[in-house]
Amino acid sequence: MKGWCISMTNTFNGLEMLKIAILMEEEGRIFYTNGAKYTTGKLKDFLLATAGQEFLHGEKFSALYNHLLGKKDEDYDYLFDTEVTSYLKSLIDNKVFDKKSPPEDAFKDLKSAIEYAIKSEQLTVEVYTKMYEGIVEGEVKELLSKLIDEEQSHVEEFSKLL
Repeated sequence: MKGWCISMTNTFNGLEMLKIAILMEEEGRIFYTNGAKYTTGKLKDFLLATAGQEFLHGEKFSALYNHLLGKKDEDYDYLFDTEVTSYLKSLIDNKVFDKKSPPEDAFKDLKSAIEYAIKSEQLTVEVYTKMYEGIVEGEVKELLSKLIDEEQSHVEEFSKLL
């Protein structure tokens, strides 16, 4: 996992930030699901539950994204362009969930997996906080605020497991 500083203030609109957040949650879901393939028992259960939380967050972002997309007068078709999606994805690739190191390293035992999950959640809180600071749309700000709280509660819950 890498340290990451993100500057999104006044760089992206709310829909673009939601798209980035959706991609981040999907990256997390895939990462934890793949990690579960290398594990068994409580560790596997922990990773699958964490992947499920990532999925639910992605669903929340997607629902708001689709809702806002329907309300906008401007043309946001470019957000569905594969090159734009690839660009937005490149902004987050290996920033929170480092796919370059083998998942086995992060998931060799329950303690390692929890520590890795804590670091990932902390970085996600940082990213979402930076996004929050750059958003003017009330609905996006409200959802990000709730998800920042949820991600922070994951840090606290995971910390109690150590």
